[in-house]
Amino acid sequence: MSLQKEGALAIGSGQILLSLAESWYESASSKLTVYVTNKALTDMGKLTELHEQTRNNENEITLNMIAAEGDEVLNWRAIVRPFQFILYVSEHGELEELRSVQQACIAERKQMLPAIAIRGMGMAGPLLHPGGDGHWESAWLRIHSSVFPQKQTPKVLSTAAAGVLSSLIVHEWHKAITGEPELEHRNQCFILDPLMLTGSWHSFLPHPLVSAYDAARPMENMELNLRKNHEQVSPEVWFTAFNQLTSTVTGIFHAWGEADLIQLPLAQCLVQPADPLSKEPVQLLPTIVRSGLTHVEARRESGLAGLEAYVARIIPLLFAVFPPHQQEGISIGAGCDITEAVGRGARACLTKELGKRSLSDEPTVVQRIACPQIEDVRCLYYLQVLTTLEGESLIAVGEPLLGFPTVWVYSDSSWYGSVDLSFTLALRQSLQKALSKTERTAASPILRKDHEVQNITFSNGEPLSYSSLMLSAIETLKQCDKHLEVFELNNNSLWGKGPFVAYGVVLGEEESP
Repeated sequence: MSLQKEGALAIGSGQILLSLAESWYESASSKLTVYVTNKALTDMGKLTELHEQTRNNENEITLNMIAAEGDEVLNWRAIVRPFQFILYVSEHGELEELRSVQQACIAERKQMLPAIAIRGMGMAGPLLHPGGDGHWESAWLRIHSSVFPQKQTPKVLSTAAAGVLSSLIVHEWHKAITGEPELEHRNQCFILDPLMLTGSWHSFLPHPLVSAYDAARPMENMELNLRKNHEQVSPEVWFTAFNQLTSTVTGIFHAWGEADLIQLPLAQCLVQPADPLSKEPVQLLPTIVRSGLTHVEARRESGLAGLEAYVARIIPLLFAVFPPHQQEGISIGAGCDITEAVGRGARACLTKELGKRSLSDEPTVVQRIACPQIEDVRCLYYLQVLTTLEGESLIAVGEPLLGFPTVWVYSDSSWYGSVDLSFTLALRQSLQKALSKTERTAASPILRKDHEVQNITFSNGEPLSYSSLMLSAIETLKQCDKHLEVFELNNNSLWGKGPFVAYGVVLGEEESP
């Protein structure tokens, strides 16, 4: 039996319900049953007039009315069961009612399309499919707080605004029942400014708190996976993917770009992820700025850092079996393949360990490098620029951390220190910090003046091979009775399909034989 013969059910109250019935009538659609949830908020007289008009109309348009009693306990599953398509409208923010109707539609495998006024704005969609795809809660948990006005008007929807939303969902209903192969606005919601009567559709990803997420799983055969060759992802692919994750309305990233950041001497790019744990509406995480030798590099670094910050917020959910003090030791690494993601996660773990050392009562002692042999092009450029801007800089090494090198740079009366998988990467980090004047060391290291390291070679770090670095790092950790634990995450539930992967990384203690 076709949907037209089955008819549709419109649920709701207020001006927007009347507008929906009028839009339905004017569009010459077929049978509609109207279920009024609150008669006090609805102009029942006008609704009755419209009902009479459909009875006297020669077309096959019919409009039936049902009204709920004030104290009636509604069985939504029984109410929606006879119908194949459900429309829900509200202008008074009855979110619990909307959720109840939606749950009933999911249980009865009914399509549903809502349109509501909420926090001073209008919202239509998403279209709920029988399998549960298009969940309204996913869209709601993706909308950023900046979308909504700080001062909300008492009168939420004008007649014109109610008409826009009503006409919109009637149009979308018609597209759904005509069996279009792919609905243009699948997993999208329409946001309307009720004062300006302007709006647009916005894509959203299913939210992990709604569509469920998989717990992190320990990776098996880690070294074997790290040895595999992985095809390089082109800048065009990852750039497009980051753009698709960015939206000031519903994006995983609220912003991703250069903005008004100064682009000399280093290219800079910022990212501001949405907080996946915040609710109604979404708050934003702190802005992250990353630098690079080129704009492409800065863009990529900031994008990956944004993904890592986003996933790090839900570590308590993904690693729920870990006690809180162990969760603090977990770092998230993101990349375009497993070696890059695990490598970034391992570097983040080392940075955490350096932070712990800096907070301890033990002083940090460093030794100046008398004649550093710098072969790395990036380090040479960073040092040249730093010398031009701030005068001659001092480069020093500190005590190795778990066998990994720590390199310090003294510039403009401040110390900048880093630990990394190699001397070259550690020096790069410290020079970048000195150039951007970020992450200054709170407690200055003690420089040993009676002894200098005569020669350390900072070899060329290009191309960056995470595979060889990580295999070497595993051996280094073993010598310090440590090992690397890597956990697989379901990336599809985090940000859908795309070139990015993320892993959880922990530095663990080697078990005694």
